[in-house]
Amino acid sequence: MNFDFGEVLSRAWQITWKHKVLWFFSALPVLLSFLILPLVFIPIISMSTDSRGNPVIFEEPLFIALFVAVNIVISLLGFVLYAVGTSSVMLGILRSEEGIAQLHFQELFNDGRKYLWRILGVMLLISLGVSAIFFALFACMALFGAVTAGIGFICIQPLFIILYPIMMLLYAVIEQSQAAVVADDMGVVDAITRGWNLVKENFWRFLLISLVIYIGLTLISSIIMLPFMVPFFFIPFLIENPQFDLSSQSIILFVAAFSMILLPVMALVQGITITFMKAAYMLLYLRLTRGSTSQPELQTVTA
Repeated sequence: MNFDFGEVLSRAWQITWKHKVLWFFSALPVLLSFLILPLVFIPIISMSTDSRGNPVIFEEPLFIALFVAVNIVISLLGFVLYAVGTSSVMLGILRSEEGIAQLHFQELFNDGRKYLWRILGVMLLISLGVSAIFFALFACMALFGAVTAGIGFICIQPLFIILYPIMMLLYAVIEQSQAAVVADDMGVVDAITRGWNLVKENFWRFLLISLVIYIGLTLISSIIMLPFMVPFFFIPFLIENPQFDLSSQSIILFVAAFSMILLPVMALVQGITITFMKAAYMLLYLRLTRGSTSQPELQTVTA
């Protein structure tokens, strides 16, 4: 099946820009940080400090255990929110391709829940499989390095370069599997099989477009986020400079205040980039399984 890469990317951007409601679903994991921030920083800032200005809460084993437990819960919640967002975003992209001009948040959220558990199943099954493979791979690398007295580690360094395109292709398999769940209402195993076959049969196409999407979005995101990350670069210099008598509590307060500015920017950037990425992969799935269709919006732009 032939399709135009330019048309896929152009159409993906049109959908991303027109249906801004999809940005919110894509940014759900980042928006979770707004709830985490008060839970982390308020107890630290409000607690008393020792003679060196460090919050005494850091010396409490209960706080450390609670901090670890909260992070685990938040990580699991973020995983679920990502699945919720993916279900609604994929559904919204599909409906846009089917000619629905206006997408509504409530409808996407309610209808997207139909696919939630299968999306979670796809993510979990592939993640476990990939983790097992990479665990075995790195275990073999460690054994090889130990047997060769460290020389083996130097010899296998080029293999890490190959891991990057492999990871991008694995991400493509995940995206194609999720697209199969939403577009064709498939079960977990059938969707993964469909996603794997599509990527395998169109290996170079997926590798090329994954590189274009990944490198392009990484560059754009870095350019946007860099100015907001600059203040964090100066924190180590302020700590080491004897002219500034900064306590840990003061530094934490600064980080908390600046995070309130940084998080909305991160949410906006992720909302746009993730929506565009998922739109591109969903369109690839539709083009490969249903053929290329002429879209009214695209004709209007190119006319």
